[in-house]
Amino acid sequence: MRALSRTGLVACLVASFGAAPAVSAADPKAVARLLDDAIQKRLDDAKITASPAASDAEFIRRVCLDIAGEIPNVDRTRAFLDSKVPDKRAKLIDELLASPEYARRMTDIWKGLLIPNTAASARQKHEPFTQWLETGFSANKKLDVLARDVLTAGGMQDENGAVTFFMTHESVDEITDRVSRVFLGVQLQCAQCHKHPFGDWTQAEYWGFAAFFTKMKSMYVKEGNIQRYGAKEDNAPKSKALLMVPPSRKEIAPTFLRGEKANVSADGPYLPALAEWIASAKNPYFARANVNRVWRQFFGRGLVNPVDDMTDDNKGTHPELLSALSREFAESGFDLKHMIRGICNSKAYQRTSKPLNSNVTDKTLYSHMAVRVMTPNQLFDSLEVVFALANNEKTPAPTDATRKVKAGERGRFATFFRGEDDADPTDYEAGIPQVLYLMNSGHHYRIAKAANETVIRTKTPESFVETMFLSTLSRPPTEQENKKVLDYIAKATDKRAVYHDVLWALINLTEFISDH
Repeated sequence: MRALSRTGLVACLVASFGAAPAVSAADPKAVARLLDDAIQKRLDDAKITASPAASDAEFIRRVCLDIAGEIPNVDRTRAFLDSKVPDKRAKLIDELLASPEYARRMTDIWKGLLIPNTAASARQKHEPFTQWLETGFSANKKLDVLARDVLTAGGMQDENGAVTFFMTHESVDEITDRVSRVFLGVQLQCAQCHKHPFGDWTQAEYWGFAAFFTKMKSMYVKEGNIQRYGAKEDNAPKSKALLMVPPSRKEIAPTFLRGEKANVSADGPYLPALAEWIASAKNPYFARANVNRVWRQFFGRGLVNPVDDMTDDNKGTHPELLSALSREFAESGFDLKHMIRGICNSKAYQRTSKPLNSNVTDKTLYSHMAVRVMTPNQLFDSLEVVFALANNEKTPAPTDATRKVKAGERGRFATFFRGEDDADPTDYEAGIPQVLYLMNSGHHYRIAKAANETVIRTKTPESFVETMFLSTLSRPPTEQENKKVLDYIAKATDKRAVYHDVLWALINLTEFISDH
């Protein structure tokens, strides 16, 4: 691999970022056209034919999973498939972006990015951060504001959930590595103890950046029997440091990556200056890194892959497109909904996942949609959509207590199904325990209840089978599937159990657990 030049990355980013054509921030379809033109050009150059558009059934399932984090319920699916409105796909995208499920989905993603999966992190409360993120995404908080709020968070955790970010990290180097990967898309960790082996990040550059986090101190208040915890940037030498500093530390003044020393005083705060630099529209890293992450969310891989290793040696598959979208993202005020709306309205996103013989080997040029595996949270929430078939007028309304119980179940489910951090979305990482859980867990009671209520409402085997397919796979059964399932029902001696079996079989299909 060619060594990364000292100023090469910044020069390359600034040049390409500044040269990108402008797009109207008010017109997501303009973003979609820009995106489609760039992708089509690469396909033409490679002489690859794109697959056709996804069916309505394929599209609604995919876009609901990608934006809302769960499959559509049967009523939404039926209404969408029956609708003759010409722009129904665009309207569905807008509906999903305005839904509380969108905020929950983005919260899941950003909590996974910002909170480490470590034993030390597990000892801290995460709920305040979850609530803080969800409130922000519900209000469409712009990503630059979110970054500033996270990086300058201080106070008691129960009053400012953002401070959880600092409380769940153990050391200065741990938080330095995370901030550089998540907000800037670069990996610095190898430069902590020595010069980076593949680039030219140096120890001095690493510790100049890490110096911004050296003043974080823990906070503790006891009020009667209640103990409250928090953190803040504190210059007082006697206050307790929150983040440990490893022996490899170099005493370097706070310095922006590939930039100047920060204009901060030794007895003042460091983090506001860092937050302002990171979240600036002029920062060549921030927009690119986060456009690339959003792209991965919807296509299964980044325009630059891995998404946290953006160097001038790793320009990705569509560098001009990445530059254009990065400029668009910055000019929109770092509006995630605007970027998502543009992506989801594109022909590239709306292509079928079924490859043609001529493009079956294409993995990088987006001739067809990649088949991805549901995340643990998507799987849990999608199962909840299916189990909601059991709801009737006798089902009690949820209370704060039942919501808390459900949140706990969701967390335990996600932990059990969790794979490696930032795993490839196209890889199935679960193993035999997870498969057996889906096949044999206590969900069987809820499967039976959902099937029973559906049988009562649908009245005929034919209507039941159609409802089951629409509820789980978001499509009607094929003629062959319909015949096979109806024959199975007709031959069954236990008419009650057979309906449970049909639903159980459907949620254990590979098609159910995949986002395609």
